[in-house]
Amino acid sequence: MKESLRTSRYPNRTLEDKELIYNILDEALFCTVAYADSQVAHQIPTGFCRLGDEVFIHGSVKSHFITKLLESDEVSLSVMLFDALVLAPTAFNHSVNYRSVVLYSKAREVRDEAQKARVLSAYTDKYIPGRMCDLPQPTSEELGVTTVLALSIDKSLAKMRSGGVGVDTSKSNVWSGIVPFQTGYGAPEVDHGNSQVETPHYLNQLITRNT
Repeated sequence: MKESLRTSRYPNRTLEDKELIYNILDEALFCTVAYADSQVAHQIPTGFCRLGDEVFIHGSVKSHFITKLLESDEVSLSVMLFDALVLAPTAFNHSVNYRSVVLYSKAREVRDEAQKARVLSAYTDKYIPGRMCDLPQPTSEELGVTTVLALSIDKSLAKMRSGGVGVDTSKSNVWSGIVPFQTGYGAPEVDHGNSQVETPHYLNQLITRNT
């Protein structure tokens, strides 16, 4: 295991399986990106997408956050998927089932306009698959005011917990077990100025997949 990624608690839950890392990153909707500036820690929650072995975030060319990420020798990105509550017979042994990824990377600015357009299209389609079929491609002006950063997945690991309580519950009269967590989208609410446009099929599919 890469020394800087070594975990001190529950190391058996730590995995460097790249496919697992891909799957967690692709399912997660938001991440937190952290960096240090003059020995002060900063972190920002944001959206992201993955293409190959890189994670991409974006922001305004005037963003102080984006500028500081580019100036940093290394930044850290993390995501967590919450799967279930784990209720044990004692508060001490309560836990959660989860899947998470942490990565460290030097931020790289994507300067090629065609690649920027591909990344931003993939970003949109991550959240609403099929949406870019309805939309025009980003203009040169839009790309010019947007900075896209790439973070390598090479220095990353996954950590997860699954399964049940893990302690003997046979002598307890307190309910113990897991409570799965679910979340999903509600019914689309059309903008009043767009009421004549039929709800696209990809939105109906998005809702169906999340119910």
